[in-house]
Amino acid sequence: MSPTFYPDCCKPLLKLALPGMLTLFSLFPTNLHAAASEERSQIHGKVITSDGKPAAYCHVSIEGVTSIPVDENGNYLLEDLQPGTYTLVVSYVGQQRSSHTVTVAAGEDALQDFTLSASGQQLNEIMIVGDKYTISSRKESPNVARMPLKYLENPQVYSVVDKELIKEQMALTLDESFRNVPGAAPSKTGAGMPSFFSRGFQASENLRNGMATNLRTGIDLSLVERVETIKGPSATLFGSTMTSFGGVVNYITKKPYDYFGGEVSYTYGSFDLSRITADINTPVNKDRTLLFRINLAAQKENSFQDQGNGSTYVVAPSLTYKVNERLTFNFDADIQKYQGTTPAGWSVAKGVTAKGFDELKLDYRRSLQDNSLKSNQTSGNVYAQAAYKLSDSWTSQTNFSWGMGEYNDLFIYDLTWISDSTVARPMRSFAPDKSGRQHIQQNFIGDFLIGSLRNRVVIGADYMGQYRNVKYTYLPTDTVNINKATPSARIQDIENKLGNMSTPENQYKQYTYSAYISDVLNFTDNLMAMASLRVDHFVNKGVYNTLTGITTGDYNQTAFSPKFGLVYQPVKEKVALFANYMNGFKNVANAIQPDGSTSVFKPQQANQWEAGAKLTLMEGKLSATISYYDIRVSNATMPELRDGKTFTIQDGTQQSKGVEAELIASPLPGLNLIAGYGYNDNQFTRAAANIEGKRALGTPKHVGNVWMTYTLLDGPVKGIGIGGGLMYVSEVFQDNQNTFTLPAYTMVDATMFYNRPKYRISFKMNNILDEKYWVSDGFYSRPQKTRNFLVSIAYKF
Repeated sequence: MSPTFYPDCCKPLLKLALPGMLTLFSLFPTNLHAAASEERSQIHGKVITSDGKPAAYCHVSIEGVTSIPVDENGNYLLEDLQPGTYTLVVSYVGQQRSSHTVTVAAGEDALQDFTLSASGQQLNEIMIVGDKYTISSRKESPNVARMPLKYLENPQVYSVVDKELIKEQMALTLDESFRNVPGAAPSKTGAGMPSFFSRGFQASENLRNGMATNLRTGIDLSLVERVETIKGPSATLFGSTMTSFGGVVNYITKKPYDYFGGEVSYTYGSFDLSRITADINTPVNKDRTLLFRINLAAQKENSFQDQGNGSTYVVAPSLTYKVNERLTFNFDADIQKYQGTTPAGWSVAKGVTAKGFDELKLDYRRSLQDNSLKSNQTSGNVYAQAAYKLSDSWTSQTNFSWGMGEYNDLFIYDLTWISDSTVARPMRSFAPDKSGRQHIQQNFIGDFLIGSLRNRVVIGADYMGQYRNVKYTYLPTDTVNINKATPSARIQDIENKLGNMSTPENQYKQYTYSAYISDVLNFTDNLMAMASLRVDHFVNKGVYNTLTGITTGDYNQTAFSPKFGLVYQPVKEKVALFANYMNGFKNVANAIQPDGSTSVFKPQQANQWEAGAKLTLMEGKLSATISYYDIRVSNATMPELRDGKTFTIQDGTQQSKGVEAELIASPLPGLNLIAGYGYNDNQFTRAAANIEGKRALGTPKHVGNVWMTYTLLDGPVKGIGIGGGLMYVSEVFQDNQNTFTLPAYTMVDATMFYNRPKYRISFKMNNILDEKYWVSDGFYSRPQKTRNFLVSIAYKF
């Protein structure tokens, strides 16, 4: 590790963060405790657990005024108060808030004790282990249904990976979190963005706080609170642009809270990984109605292969302003920058006789590229929300997001095997590529009675505008023999060739206008039904070519997307039986046929039927889900030969069906388990001759995952824990003939940690078996890291 690494790594981060941090600290008054006048009062008391033990590390707050931690004996003291009536709230991570109203007269003291519903053992476990299992087993999310709906009440299946599990597994990027999602096989898009295969389809876009993004980098988990993966076609509430027929990813960013706190950490690891992060939170004003939080990260890492390296920088501020009891504003943003090499995408041609990459005689650590081929990638997001409580029954929620992405020179080798010993090295160049999305959404969320029937409803409308301006060049370079020395492939050679080419900039513009309604009706406390509908109008302005001045491919399309669900709880809040019908759609462009005619197509449709059961038992210590699904895709385009000419028709179909199961359990104090399994069977039932009856590329039949940890909760070394787990992904096809495969793999990881209220020390070994494996987007494949380790130390304040 270079002794000059820390200044070089942190300079861009500090340059961005230092002015804001200096301004932030200047907001703190120099005298934190003004002298109390004789007319001031105080409130004091003790907070204990249900078994009479001190509730150390919880917080007591006066809403809109102050918040303080209790001491180790459970005592608290609120001083320098004006006479009046106050609402005191006791909060603890993962537990229900307790509140009392207290009135104090001028110059007097008031006593108010609290007894929590949780035991001392439960609070101790949450303090040491974290809240991942209690929260994940509940899975309560206002984002999945766009309304507050408990997991057992929702006829849809979704999974949650929260920040505590992310910390425990020492995950750094979004795609690492996917290993905890049942049936999800990690993948990469053609440009290397995080994605996964689910239920036979690739989910390659990512929502952020339920709104659109436009990423040109990976997603660093330093800014992520939790990751929600929603299974099946979900266009009814989330549209078609950001969703897949197999599911959608929605990551929730970290939000401010009402007391000063945070964490600073450093991580070192294999391949010269060096990473520093900071998470700083503070109230900005005295009454704690304005809250600020910032997350920072800087990282450098080399590749496990003979060439490749990269640097990542992240700045993510967030702000909450509570105007009054009815109106709250939330704002957050992030900018992520990556500079370095982009891993090549591997593919195979017909001349290859090997049946898998593992049979080809190329050293797994050999990259066939060069460190000079550095790309510059940037992603930025802005999110704003105004939430206004219209009445006891209705809330207005106005959301805005803006996402931008840039490739300021992106160079990707398409390494194509043309025989068992020769590789063609064409280059894909995006120089430059700028894109963005604007998303505006208005929701009205209601919870009211019609007669004796409870209705929970969301009525919404949204607009999305997106653009992309790109200079894309496919540049053939050379062919190399893997048994001989590889010629250099420096960036100067690529730039010289590009400089002699006349490449147009293609400009894309698209707009989507949508409205939707979703209603959950309780016939009884145990029986409820969901009915939802979306209407979506898509306007494609076409592609403008800056060299020819011609616009082509413009079209409009309207789609309707219904959704229905039924939930019956034979045991209230413990057992739920559910069934759903869900729809997804994709817009399909017009086609100019060989005879000069233009065919106007309908949107491609995916319809899912699913049924299953959900359980929440042992007072939230065990959660289980199992379901069977059947997805039928129609209106896919396919070629048809007529009189020697190839026409495009809309008659293709595909089927994907399978089973998914998930278990989250904490059977003993300190012992925690997460396990998942997915089986998928899919095929093109009507398609082009070369793929009809075949399985979709990159989609595994079997995916399994398990993760288990045990932590000591008592004694002189409480907080010490060990854990481990594995992920299995069966083989997948790399070619349309379903003959060339990526081998199955089993990833085994293990961790040790020591977690205390003020610090955490962690060590992890990834890929202990040193598996050589590849992930695919259905066409390109990329080799993944060999055995590696991480060690981290974090200070919490």
